[in-house]
Amino acid sequence: MNICKHHRGWISSGLLLGLVAFAVCGCSSHDEAIQFTEEPWSFRKISGTKLSTEHFDIHSTLRDHQLQQALPEFLEAAYDQYSTLLPPPASGEGKRLQTYVLNDRSQWDLYARTNFPGQYPVFRKISAGGFAVGNECVVYYIQRTYTLSVLAHEGMHQYFANYFSTRLPAWLNEGLATYCESYELPSGKARFTPQRNTFRLNAMRDAMTTDAVLPLRALLETDAGRVINQGRSRLTKTYYAQAWALVCFLRHGANGKYADGFQNMLNAIVSGELESAAKVARIQPSARGKTSYGESVFRAYITDDLDTLEAEFRDYLFELVGFSKPQ
Repeated sequence: MNICKHHRGWISSGLLLGLVAFAVCGCSSHDEAIQFTEEPWSFRKISGTKLSTEHFDIHSTLRDHQLQQALPEFLEAAYDQYSTLLPPPASGEGKRLQTYVLNDRSQWDLYARTNFPGQYPVFRKISAGGFAVGNECVVYYIQRTYTLSVLAHEGMHQYFANYFSTRLPAWLNEGLATYCESYELPSGKARFTPQRNTFRLNAMRDAMTTDAVLPLRALLETDAGRVINQGRSRLTKTYYAQAWALVCFLRHGANGKYADGFQNMLNAIVSGELESAAKVARIQPSARGKTSYGESVFRAYITDDLDTLEAEFRDYLFELVGFSKPQ
């Protein structure tokens, strides 16, 4: 189960104008229009539309027709982003991704309560956004830009659940999802910009200003569901922002020092070797005391020297948010 809390804050210049072009021209990452079918759909007497593309069944009750027509293009572009990070099995295993985009919070609440009664007590605490369970993603309309960001985030969760059975540590699960949130629509073509995630950047800046940055080991062992259950908004924002920043650091920071290890970790997810490597790392002498699964994965593929990496990560955070490093 993947549960994520989202707040408003993703804004890129020209996005709304870009969405108009996106919906009208039908441009895609392949410079060809995405083909999709359209048919009536409804739930609990609420009328909607089902749009089916190569990889998605999109169930929508949106009143914003222009946004609805843009969804096939955007979600297929997001799928390309996911498959760049984690290529799907050559066998093509997996079902079509079932995405529900509901017009308002009340519809979303009704759908969650009806279809996920066991998880609903947690879902109802999500103040804005959506959730993903298995290959099903359920979000509701906030505003155009924010709705697409939530879809991109939750889409990463449902993509992973659809194709892979590997157990992901929470920091990596949420780190990859937040890494896929930020996008631009120049000339109507979706382009993902992971390092320019304004909302997560602002939350990271707030955490550093208030000295609320989580220690690395705490971040590696923290579970996203427990964070949301605590109902502490600032902690939740910090957790997701720091998971995003850590993935950015491992892929792009420290002059590429950890990039190969991070890629090897992604490769191990695809090959199914991640969990066995974590078990080996957990019993190594360097893993002192009780080591969390998240830390074991980190030690297996990134480094055993957590203290050095944490210092480098702190330096990266100052650079990322534009703060001067203390002398």
